[in-house]
Amino acid sequence: MSQPALVSHVDRARRLRPWQAALLAGAVLLHLSFLVSWRSGLWNRFTYDSVATGGWRGWDFFALYQAGRNVLDGVSAYESDNERIQVVVPRYTPFRYLPVSAYTVGVALNALSPLWALRLWVAVEEALLLGCAALSWRRARDATEAVVTAAMWLAYTPYYLEIYLGQFSVVQAALVYLALIAWDEGRRGAWADAPWIASVLWKQNTALLAPLFVRLGRWRALLGAGAALAITSAPYFALYPEALGAFLGNLRSGPPGPMLGNLGVRQWLYSAASALAPGLSPGAHEALQAVWVALVVLAALWLTLRRRSPADPLLLGGLWLTTYFLVYHHVWEHHYVMALPVLVALYRRARSGLVVGVWAFLAIWTPYILIDPAGLALYHAPMRWTPLDPPLLDVAYHACKALPILVLWADLVRRIARPACEAA
Repeated sequence: MSQPALVSHVDRARRLRPWQAALLAGAVLLHLSFLVSWRSGLWNRFTYDSVATGGWRGWDFFALYQAGRNVLDGVSAYESDNERIQVVVPRYTPFRYLPVSAYTVGVALNALSPLWALRLWVAVEEALLLGCAALSWRRARDATEAVVTAAMWLAYTPYYLEIYLGQFSVVQAALVYLALIAWDEGRRGAWADAPWIASVLWKQNTALLAPLFVRLGRWRALLGAGAALAITSAPYFALYPEALGAFLGNLRSGPPGPMLGNLGVRQWLYSAASALAPGLSPGAHEALQAVWVALVVLAALWLTLRRRSPADPLLLGGLWLTTYFLVYHHVWEHHYVMALPVLVALYRRARSGLVVGVWAFLAIWTPYILIDPAGLALYHAPMRWTPLDPPLLDVAYHACKALPILVLWADLVRRIARPACEAA
């Protein structure tokens, strides 16, 4: 089939049926409500983060902005003692990432006032999300795929917390999506590896993909990532030795405990273990979590490095990207934006109803408004670190995101292991 004929065929296929138009319109309207709520607070009472922060936006963004100010003042980007720095933002959390984003993006943002910089950042996030939705639409092979994949980007509630906090996961999701597309299309070389390398510098969870590059023998990509890390970080840590300890401290989990805003698998595991064995000691909880992390990582390594079947970069990449939600100690609701590129890519690959189901459970609001209808988490701080009562309620609440991502991980394991099983 000639290229013009193919384009014409695709264009005809994308003439939407009524249900497709309704789905797309609903996704667009919900997405617009996120943007309206960014100013009005329409959805704030539905999420823990927006309740606990009292409706004050930009907490995470202002961490990057303040880090940039610190750089300009000759202070460590990680310094958060207000007595040692010139505080220029209304509120902020400590800076957690590699220093390169602080002395590049953070410094550049300081050319604007904090509020206008936040507005610009939200506009950038919105442009990136719409760009990913448009790219999914353009790559679709028919109308159903175009509508569903675009709607997956547009109607995803964790995105609301992303713009509310001024977070950085949309940037990571866009880079990951570009990487997954390149791998799925069999591209190689610097341009195919660049999105992954950039993602490691931006937000370090994608360093978990290193075993995939070992399996594929892409040593240049690994060397490129190592060189980029060394060039952009080593001189800074040499200049501010205390900054290295502050950065590495973010990777230490510490003893597990109740935490209302943490919606990762490890937090759900803690809630489940506490409900089943109320007298379990902190040391036993730590040991259980260590065993869990080891089992998940070892399983992913075995599936990645075995040679019984050809490596599928899309599936293995999705496996490691999903593994993050199973092994990292603090997974907030907005982090699930980083699961979107995996879900979209898998749906395009297999048109799986299970993938759509996982997306749906991750996309709907958590039941937080039913648990805290009065917004007490804002006024009563201990509530944030107190288990819900009865214990089964605590387990169910933390399962609302943990179980869907576990199902996705298990499905990826099944898809990767299936060729070997069929061969046997």
